[in-house]
Amino acid sequence: MFVHHLHVAALITSCLAYSLTESSQPDSGHIPTGVTFHKDTIFRSDAYGDNWCITWAADDSQITSMDDGNWLGSEYSYHNHLYRIIGSPDEFRREDIPNYPQFPQGAGSWFGYGITSVDGVLYSVISKTPANRWSGPFRGIKLLKSTDNGHTWYRVNRHGNERKIGPWDDARNEVNADEMFFLEEFGLPHQEQEAYPFSYVDFVKCGKDNSAAKDDYLYIYSPEGSHAHKLLLARVHKDKLSIRNAWEYFVKYENHCPVWTSNIHERGYVHIFPEKSGDDNYFGWYSWLPSVVWNQGLGLYIMVNGGTYAGHEMTASDEDYYDSWMHTRTGSLGFWHSENPYGPWHEFYYTDYWTVDDPGNLTYQPKLSPKWISGDGKEMVLIWSDAMKDKNGRSHTINYRWNHMRITLLCNRD
Repeated sequence: MFVHHLHVAALITSCLAYSLTESSQPDSGHIPTGVTFHKDTIFRSDAYGDNWCITWAADDSQITSMDDGNWLGSEYSYHNHLYRIIGSPDEFRREDIPNYPQFPQGAGSWFGYGITSVDGVLYSVISKTPANRWSGPFRGIKLLKSTDNGHTWYRVNRHGNERKIGPWDDARNEVNADEMFFLEEFGLPHQEQEAYPFSYVDFVKCGKDNSAAKDDYLYIYSPEGSHAHKLLLARVHKDKLSIRNAWEYFVKYENHCPVWTSNIHERGYVHIFPEKSGDDNYFGWYSWLPSVVWNQGLGLYIMVNGGTYAGHEMTASDEDYYDSWMHTRTGSLGFWHSENPYGPWHEFYYTDYWTVDDPGNLTYQPKLSPKWISGDGKEMVLIWSDAMKDKNGRSHTINYRWNHMRITLLCNRD
């Protein structure tokens, strides 16, 4: 216990030194107070897919992780695949990353979320469904790594052991403790049914190839599986991402500084989002995975996040909470800012039901481009998914594709 207290004290000291650096102090006139959505800039791609977690790679491209789609009209529809984006939000082209392990719809059923580029290395984190189709809650995650800009891929297990995986190698679908980084561990019940922490994740994005990071840690956010509105946070030195025993977990704030533990059972919550809407509709398990990017112009980290509603009845029951259907109502949308990648987070926009350009929108999984940000930081690009129904009542049709538009962050001196 004495050693543990020494460890915490050292972390608090480094936090204070970190927080007082000039680069972490934004101009007080550049604190966001609202958002303007420029609907005249809405862009919707051809082809289909969703989720669109995204990173800014060393070669200046962006790489996005697409789920349940086929963005280039190839032979397969994928549960998960990676694509490269080259260009501006007004004119960009898409390229396949063909040597990424292939996860076509059907056997396997992996969905991709966390993706990041760090010192020229790409990491992709994929989540395993309970069935060989879309279903939840996720069982755990597998960590994939490429050191040559996506040409060659390796599975990295929780001990840091690497295994080369070709696009169609059987190993890509193996599920066991030796292959998985987390697998059905440390679960908590919602009502009675358990779900697992860090079963789908995303990284804080710090500029091109992590070049704007303020320290040597990577920060990994995840909803608590059984209570998704409670946000978890882990950190790990960037050279030790693949060693799970090197991960530390947020416990609480002390004097605005985070306290960390190596014991995941002691994990706390870095932020609490709404558990339900103002009119008492509950959010489900597939909610509150944040997209966090560094905004150099404002000197702040900006988070976008949202919840999807629980099943058909939108109650707090296990049946609704874990239902694979989460689009009875359009999802919520919010924005937060922080001086630090670990928070604390300050809300500057939130709505329980976000529609874009049609009352039939069924929006979910909002993201921010880590690259498409203006020099002054006020102009950003919001990306989202939409399960909007067609005239026959079939969901995931009309706008089930890449959607983006420009947004303006309104600051307190504007």
